[in-house]
Amino acid sequence: MILYTALIAGAMVMLFPFFWMVSSSLKTFQEVNLSPPTMLPTDPQWANYAEAWGSPPSGFGRYFFNSLVVAVVGTAIQLFTGIMAAYAFARLKFRFNNLLFMLVLATMMIPFETRIVPNYVLIRQIPLVGGNGIFGEGGSGLYDTYAGMILPGVASAFAVFLLRQAFMAVPRDYWDALRMDGASHWTFLWRVLIPMTMPAVLTVVLFGFIGRWNELLWPLIATQSESIRPVQLGLMLFSGDEGSLYHLLMAATTLVAVPGIIFFLFVQRRFIEGLTAFGVKG
Repeated sequence: MILYTALIAGAMVMLFPFFWMVSSSLKTFQEVNLSPPTMLPTDPQWANYAEAWGSPPSGFGRYFFNSLVVAVVGTAIQLFTGIMAAYAFARLKFRFNNLLFMLVLATMMIPFETRIVPNYVLIRQIPLVGGNGIFGEGGSGLYDTYAGMILPGVASAFAVFLLRQAFMAVPRDYWDALRMDGASHWTFLWRVLIPMTMPAVLTVVLFGFIGRWNELLWPLIATQSESIRPVQLGLMLFSGDEGSLYHLLMAATTLVAVPGIIFFLFVQRRFIEGLTAFGVKG
């Protein structure tokens, strides 16, 4: 009984910020700034969502589209590179396999902030792109483009680790049987390993999508045009020197949270299976 009470209390604490966000999104400008604040809106303002959606000069839908492009394409590339590297580490025999895998894992300890300047210089000086010459001079490279936001994060050590663990959990007998029938590594990977380790694959997709969708710092540095910026930067438009429109900011934040919540609810069972089944096996 004590355990369940503690779990319920913990759930309420974690859900309260979401409740407060939705409640504030339905208040008027005057009500959301009351002190002390009210828990529930006296007259729910559903029109706040429509106003928030159309408030930015180019419309909030443009920011949604940009985030979808970055999140979907970035996650797809990250998944592909993770699968390829994980299969090599799990199933192929080559010199320094374990050492290279340890080096990949070691990159997880490098803070993202330490890579910002090198990544910025890299996307600005890519040769023959964005007006750059053959030595990466004279233009802007991939700065202020979708590719500039996507490419620095297409390799994920976490994806490689989790997928490698999942692939190693599949008995080698499957590969031996298919190899006798003339199957290639490519066939074994996509027709056997991927379907059998789908919980781990969906876990990588979930982490990748949510991470890309919530990204703020790198898009802020890698872009300058509002027409290409994602939703997290779009939310900043509701705050200015004269103050913040908190009711519209909360409405827009609620809209931004919806895709991630829906995606998580859709894959939550497989997500939990992936973490528990493959996250700790070696």
